[in-house]
Amino acid sequence: MKLLFTSTGKTLESEMDPRFGRGKGFILYDTDTKTFLWHDNSENAEAGHGAGTNAARVVVDLGADAVFTSHVGPKAGAVLSAVGIDTYSHVENMTVLEAIEKFQNNELEKD
Repeated sequence: MKLLFTSTGKTLESEMDPRFGRGKGFILYDTDTKTFLWHDNSENAEAGHGAGTNAARVVVDLGADAVFTSHVGPKAGAVLSAVGIDTYSHVENMTVLEAIEKFQNNELEKD
């Protein structure tokens, strides 16, 4: 399973970024291989409009099964929902690694 986290940095120890479309970047974590990739989101973060839906398209292209962030707007949420990507928005004030652990321990609630 591939999990996508909005992140302020490039490591699992980075804080979660509360912004989805305008967040600094994404960490895509593979639960099978326990590996991760960083994806820079600066292009969307600086967009005049459409940052959320553009970021949602990036998430789809990256092959994520679920998104973890503080808030996904309605238009971006519709894009993610249409392709079956789950969202989890109760991941504030924690690192990406903490969010991964909470997900694996069934401590996070799907939206």
